[in-house]
Amino acid sequence: MNDNPTHPMCLTDGFPLIELDGAIVCSVEHADEHIGGQPVTDARIRDGYLHLIFGNGASLPLTCPCCAGRLHLRNMPLESLSQMLSGRSIEGFRHGEWVSNESPPERHPIFALQFTGQEDLSARTIQVNLESVRRIIQHSPNTETRLK
Repeated sequence: MNDNPTHPMCLTDGFPLIELDGAIVCSVEHADEHIGGQPVTDARIRDGYLHLIFGNGASLPLTCPCCAGRLHLRNMPLESLSQMLSGRSIEGFRHGEWVSNESPPERHPIFALQFTGQEDLSARTIQVNLESVRRIIQHSPNTETRLK
């Protein structure tokens, strides 16, 4: 584990580490294992969060990169985002850092989902808080359980 001044990072690939059920795991390894390459088959709004549902049954809520709350898009309603992503697949992940305008600035890592498409990469990339990766769940007909 590499201790970045703001967050511990994975020594293998430099992505932020997260805690899941008491274990420390690499965020990108966890995300790739459960949603990497998967197509978006549905999107549902639950409790104000847009949850992307993938072809393998996994679900990921989209959280705001700065506060981990509900994703708030300035130029697009969540319903429009849902329609835009339907049928697209995850083609990659990136990471970065959110920095506030305060003095001293608050800093924390962000996680980016890259989707397939013809648009410029920035137009098909969604930045989320690491909380989205922590909250990947597997849907079954009667229950929802967290993926490990």
